[in-house]
Amino acid sequence: MALCPECGGKMTFEYKMKAMVCNSCGLSLNRGELDRYWKKIKDQNLVDDDEYQRKKSRRKDWLEWYSKSKNDK
Repeated sequence: MALCPECGGKMTFEYKMKAMVCNSCGLSLNRGELDRYWKKIKDQNLVDDDEYQRKKSRRKDWLEWYSKSKNDK
């Protein structure tokens, strides 16, 4: 089962159109377009994950620094 990259709805294959069609929003893509669309989204999320990890690391470092400064008093 394929999921729609736009709305997350279920996509079904339409034989007449030879394309995957979303049951929710009506987006129609052939299999190659669908694969490229998901690859683009995945690549975008990898960049977002790197940024998320950097922010998480900075928060952790700050919390450690803050905790040490409170314990020293």
